[in-house]
Amino acid sequence: MQNSIIMWFILLSSSGTSTAAYEIRLPQTLIPERYNLKIVTDLKTFTFSGIVWIHVNCINETNRVVLHSKGLTLNTKRIIVKNAKANAGDTLKATNFSFYKENDFFEILLDKPVRMEQRYEIFIPFNGTLGSSLSGYYRSSYNNTRKGRKKWLSVTQFEPIFARNAFPCFDEPAMKASFKISLGRRRRYSSISNMPLLKTEAMRKKPGWFWDHFEESVPMSTYLVAFVVSDFEFEQFAVNGNSTTFRIWARSSAINQVQTAKNFGPSVLNFFEEYFNIPYPLPKLDMIAVPDFGEAAMENWGLITFRESYLLTENVRHGVGIIEPTIAHEVAHQWFGNLVTMKWWTDIWLNEGFATYMATIALHYIYPEYGTLVRNTLTTLLTVFRQDSLKSSHPVSVPVEDPRDITQIFDSISYTKGAILLHMISNFLSEDTFKKGVTHYLNKHKFENAEQNDLWQALTVQAHKDQVLPPHLTIGEIMDTWSLQVGYPLVTVTRDYQSNSAVLKQERFILDTEERDNTSCWWIPITYTTEQQINTTYSGTHSWMECPLKTEIINNLPDKNQWILFNLNTSGLYRVNYDEHNWKLLIAALKSKSHGNIGLFNRIQLIEDSAALAWAGKLHYSVFFDVLSYLENESDARVWGMANFNLEILGKLVMRTSVFGTFREYMKRHRQIHNKTKGEQHAMVAPAIERFCAYNKDDCIKDSRRLFEQLMKDPIKNPVPPKNQPIVYCNALKHGEESEWNFLWNLYKTSNSASEQSLILNILGCTREVWLLERYLDWAIDPSSEIRKQDVAKVFGSVVATEIGYYVAKNFLWKRMEDIHNYIGGSSFAVSELIQRLAQQMIYQVDYEELKDFTLKHSNYFIGSQKAITQSLETVKLQVQWHQTHFETIENILSVYNEETLKY
Repeated sequence: MQNSIIMWFILLSSSGTSTAAYEIRLPQTLIPERYNLKIVTDLKTFTFSGIVWIHVNCINETNRVVLHSKGLTLNTKRIIVKNAKANAGDTLKATNFSFYKENDFFEILLDKPVRMEQRYEIFIPFNGTLGSSLSGYYRSSYNNTRKGRKKWLSVTQFEPIFARNAFPCFDEPAMKASFKISLGRRRRYSSISNMPLLKTEAMRKKPGWFWDHFEESVPMSTYLVAFVVSDFEFEQFAVNGNSTTFRIWARSSAINQVQTAKNFGPSVLNFFEEYFNIPYPLPKLDMIAVPDFGEAAMENWGLITFRESYLLTENVRHGVGIIEPTIAHEVAHQWFGNLVTMKWWTDIWLNEGFATYMATIALHYIYPEYGTLVRNTLTTLLTVFRQDSLKSSHPVSVPVEDPRDITQIFDSISYTKGAILLHMISNFLSEDTFKKGVTHYLNKHKFENAEQNDLWQALTVQAHKDQVLPPHLTIGEIMDTWSLQVGYPLVTVTRDYQSNSAVLKQERFILDTEERDNTSCWWIPITYTTEQQINTTYSGTHSWMECPLKTEIINNLPDKNQWILFNLNTSGLYRVNYDEHNWKLLIAALKSKSHGNIGLFNRIQLIEDSAALAWAGKLHYSVFFDVLSYLENESDARVWGMANFNLEILGKLVMRTSVFGTFREYMKRHRQIHNKTKGEQHAMVAPAIERFCAYNKDDCIKDSRRLFEQLMKDPIKNPVPPKNQPIVYCNALKHGEESEWNFLWNLYKTSNSASEQSLILNILGCTREVWLLERYLDWAIDPSSEIRKQDVAKVFGSVVATEIGYYVAKNFLWKRMEDIHNYIGGSSFAVSELIQRLAQQMIYQVDYEELKDFTLKHSNYFIGSQKAITQSLETVKLQVQWHQTHFETIENILSVYNEETLKY
């Protein structure tokens, strides 16, 4: 029966003459209102079959029914289109069926048109296969430790356009509808979906099989539909203060690792309800840890799916790790994205930017003692500063025409720049006005769709009501300059010490010294303080640099002996450069005993801005090192973290050059000074962790090998503290032999902790044995190796970041590109991530030419991720440019500092 259906479908599929072949978006003629979806899942054969009734409202008369379907077998003989109020005999007759692969459209041509303002029902039977691509409706597995065999589950991942892989649907975010879902499964499994289980009943004529019928959902977009069939266990409890049922699901051997999520999840759900005074609209919230999951997590309404390492942990920590921010982000989506959804993917930042920003706010209020507001804001700001200084960056609100390009904008700009813009708005309006404006936005558009102008309007109304914005000015006028154009500004402050004034000039900040953009401008909220004001107020002076005006004059400044400081608390998304004398004044202030008068955010930004300005050729690198020289007075871990981040960038740029020895000597002294300040050790940020011991070899390597030997003798009693495991493991492998590598590999295979497995995968690339690195990369794309598909980029990144591994990883990519692409499953986004990781290590012109030729040769593998490839090439170009411009300067500066030990 199944084979005949497939043949029938193939015969009916054709290019046809319909306009559907040339359309990108669905025609706005039929709007779905309700789905009745039934799917039976067979985890023995990895297949599913189902039927869907779609209830639609006719907006415009048409004889075409066009919806999405991809990779499904549709039984066209049984398709029905009928008037919802008509008798069975009044069914419309289908005259032709066509499938268009280019846009995933399935078209039904009718013998007569459907009428305006009439409601119709569309019935489609379908079959599909549970693949392993980590998108659509797919299969995942885990090893049952008690019975020693593999067990299977099925799970969904529909964002952005993969619901069509599971059932025929109108797969666009603005086409919201309610869903009544029924899932068929074998007795040994259970199922969950967005809504609570209504009832379970045995299937007729199918012994051992059951239907799980779920309550009808609230209106939602197709990408938020979710269902899982598994043999997982759960912990259930009620959220304090309301009737919401909260459950966390995991495989039985890991259900004891949910305590952190159990402690935090209800708290953050309560926080958002109280913060916006808008109740969570569903009766339950499930969270499930999925062994194979392409993203960190997905915010499906009422059923949030997580990669295991982002939900489970064996240790209940004191502090905030990666689990709490991930949960906070996904729970925030229940309001931002689920309750109110963007009309089209152009405004995905309304989902991701809000979730990122609100997660930080939630963590700050729930755990104020851990300083998450400062840490997360700085991390987010730093990400934006780096990404958006590329010429090839994109606006926050970016037009997306072709759905195949949607995945390209799920990047740091949509997530982090969106969050920083909200942070900036909250700063210049006040948190109270911002909160009230956002609440108004949510209430006005709940269960519907919105675009960024709707947000601007709600904030403007509230700002004018609270009198915190001039009546003639709107949020849209201000924020469109930030959201509709690429990049961010550099404000250059040039003081006139004769007239005690300063000229402020704005331009786009671009790292490329050969590129300049003198056309862009922004409405910039200007805050500043002076040395005279610092002891009496830190609120600063507030004004606007207007657009299209690009300069502003500020008067009544202090004399030449007093410094001035702009962008207080880094509340605006812009860098600041000063004239040489003011830089000297600020550095002197940092070196003084009263350096704390300059706030934490601004001490950090002075480090970050001086490093970036030096790279861009707008400041001499000696200023950056002079700023760092004050650190002997600094004990705050977050400031040291920013310093070390920028030094590690330099370390990466000189790692495979003759200057690395000089840089290592500098870093030894830098580390010694850090230790004297008694700053927290975790502040030593190092993207390439194997270099931790490069700056203090003897003691670090000796201790690492000793501890690792103890671990090998007794793995159960791990003598290595968790925070030191990356350093110890990496150096044991780096200075060890095959036995150390094999021990860690076996620990990976037998570990029941996803977070431990993730750590080990990051470490295994530390070895210097080329053949081990070659084998490790081969195993990454071997399904029998027990490395999950989601971790291919992690393995590649572990290898490519080391001195020797760089060459091994590049050769692997060059030789095995087709195998990698085929194994990952044709995901251009996943393949482009490998290119990005390689590009970060390339520093020579020949590297750039090689990468350009390689990506051009294999361009068919990067359809849908061209932007990521373009940014990778620009990254290499910038690093080549840096070497040509700054290499000798850095060599000279480091030599001077190393010779003049007392100076630093």
